[in-house]
Amino acid sequence: MILKFSSRSEALNKESLSENLLLVQETIVDEIPEAVRDPQKDEEIILTQNNNKKWIWSWVGIVVLAGVVTLGLQIQFHLNQVNASLPQTETDNIKVANSSREETPIIEPEKNPLADLPYSQIAEIELEHIVSDSDVRLQINAANKFQEMLYAARNDGINLVALRGFQSKSELEALVNNTNTIEENSTNNFSPLSSGEYITGYAVDIGDKNAPETYQNVAFENTPAFQWLKNNAAYFSFEMMPVDHQKGVGYEPWHWRYVGDRHSLETFYKNLPSTISKELEKNQS
Repeated sequence: MILKFSSRSEALNKESLSENLLLVQETIVDEIPEAVRDPQKDEEIILTQNNNKKWIWSWVGIVVLAGVVTLGLQIQFHLNQVNASLPQTETDNIKVANSSREETPIIEPEKNPLADLPYSQIAEIELEHIVSDSDVRLQINAANKFQEMLYAARNDGINLVALRGFQSKSELEALVNNTNTIEENSTNNFSPLSSGEYITGYAVDIGDKNAPETYQNVAFENTPAFQWLKNNAAYFSFEMMPVDHQKGVGYEPWHWRYVGDRHSLETFYKNLPSTISKELEKNQS
């Protein structure tokens, strides 16, 4: 009896001890600080949470980036359409402007070649006929000197004739309007500057009365009258108009002008003071 009781008592003790051990183990585990516990499982949980967050933010970033790119492409497409429409509009405007110009051409009025003459028209009271039987008039001093030259030439067997003298500006304008063709060596040859000299009363066209076919023509240079003028006209203060291609003045052997007083010299040489001085000195000597 004693042995049976002992065995039973031992079994109860062992069972109680096992329960106490389990209770102690649970208590110890609960009381262990977190820092001392096994970190492996905690790290796995944290890594899993971090990975999940990374995937979420990655998808959010991709969605935002795709939206920005799409918006940028839409803006660029819109700008390209606007830029493409601008040149076309400008081109259309240019075509319209050109077509309107072609339909309504601008006709500029013809410039009067006598509008900018450097000469002033002489007063009627200062004019005089060179001879009684001629309608050619010159400034009084020029007319008197031409008469002297005319008589001197006759004494040498030369028959000079005055073809044209003073002409008003209105007469010259009528001459321009009636001159349809201008050909070299032609009687219709018109130079605004040389023709403009006629309004001064100092210019005169001279011909050889024995060779009327050479009147106001370059062929006049082959006549005895021209040779006589070349040798003697300066004594009577007449000179042939100098050639000046820059001003449109060609060779006109029939065109002479009086430069025997201060006013006539200033009229033709006012832009060349040195020439005026030389001419004055020559006339005074």
